[in-house]
Amino acid sequence: MSTLKEFAVQKLHSFPQFENVPLDQLDWLVENSRICTYMTDERIMEPGTEVDKMFIILDGRIRIQLPRGSSFTSIGDFVTGDISGRLPFSRMQSTLAHLVVMEDTTILETHEDLFVEITKRYELIEAFVHTLSDRIRSFTSQQQQNEKLVALGKLSAGLAHELNNPASAMVRGATELKKRLSQTPDKFKSVMSIKLTNDQIDAVNDLVFKKAGRGSSNQQSLMERTALEDELTDWMEDHGVETGFEYSETFAEYCFNTEDLEFVSSHVQDEYLPAVLGWIEDVLTTEKMMEEIEDSARRISDLVSSVKTYSHMDRGTDKEVVELKKVLKSTVTMLNHKAKQKKVEIELNIPSDLSEFYGYVSELNQVWTNLLDNAIDAVPQNGKIEVKAEEKNKNMYLFFKDNGSGIPEDVLPKIFDPFFTTKDVGEGTGLGLDVVHKIIEKHGASIDVESKPGQTTFELCFPLNN
Repeated sequence: MSTLKEFAVQKLHSFPQFENVPLDQLDWLVENSRICTYMTDERIMEPGTEVDKMFIILDGRIRIQLPRGSSFTSIGDFVTGDISGRLPFSRMQSTLAHLVVMEDTTILETHEDLFVEITKRYELIEAFVHTLSDRIRSFTSQQQQNEKLVALGKLSAGLAHELNNPASAMVRGATELKKRLSQTPDKFKSVMSIKLTNDQIDAVNDLVFKKAGRGSSNQQSLMERTALEDELTDWMEDHGVETGFEYSETFAEYCFNTEDLEFVSSHVQDEYLPAVLGWIEDVLTTEKMMEEIEDSARRISDLVSSVKTYSHMDRGTDKEVVELKKVLKSTVTMLNHKAKQKKVEIELNIPSDLSEFYGYVSELNQVWTNLLDNAIDAVPQNGKIEVKAEEKNKNMYLFFKDNGSGIPEDVLPKIFDPFFTTKDVGEGTGLGLDVVHKIIEKHGASIDVESKPGQTTFELCFPLNN
């Protein structure tokens, strides 16, 4: 045996996965394989390259790079002692990555034609089977984690957008309110010069705060609103209120009409009418700003609450009561931005009187998210998704129905298979529905799917005695 081959045998014997393999089997493996040396920066594989050999890194380091548009993302390294390429019993056909040599590297390459002979050597094939099992577990775990991170990224982006709108509204409202308050001294002078009786003040106050208490109205059509504004402007101009056109929009929004203005006029001397109407407009505008700030703050609070419910913060890992309506609503909120982009309607039909059932809430949120996210992808613009729950025969049934194009018959039996996906490379790992299936099984439940053009329904059945 040459010095190079002796080196290869010694290296193999030093690796943990081969420590129980007899030396004669390692000698045989080296004798029937090829020892290759690659230089730093050498690219030894590209995406799509057929893989028909097993590679054992005797010395050195090789980087795995996945293409991402015009660049590459490094996802790990093969180092001394690692086994890569096609292993016995592996279904690997080609590689999805670039393999780049990071330092001078020596590899033992074994062609797949030798695999049948390898199976006749028990300790040797055992080492490769263990390696293959470890590879599958590691890859599956990594891909599942990647799936969660990708989903989290999408949800975070959508949530950031949803939070930005009310936050921006609050900033605008606060800024405008501050600006208006800076004008208060001048308005205060004009108001203080008004001489009204207590009865007059009470009458005007009652009207103003009655209107303000009802809140601004969006029930009018654009034509109705415009016509009302014109009427109010004309009335105020006829009564000497030169800035009436500035007030009419706010007055119309709070459903003031000319009769209301006549009421104010009947309690206020003509000379004080402009100042009083200016004060009323100021009160209503301030009220409107506070409404917007309050609504925005409530929206942010609701979003934060949805995030807390969705992520299941501050909860244990044991089974607990699943508040279906609440958790599903939170999931819809998390996906709301994506749904709005396609103008997709998501209808929740969850009765309030359902029996309690127990589950791992955070894991079930993964189920709802995957099913709804897939449905949003599947439906057309202005599509519809319905989520319905019902009790029957001591079981809780959940139905996720969409009006998408449907799942082809040849694809339907494979959708729960690990790594199966119909999405383009980089858009899906094929683990979404596999994860769903595993979580459902963990709950002692079942999941079925029916699909035809224009309708796909996922049916989940949870036993209530769990």
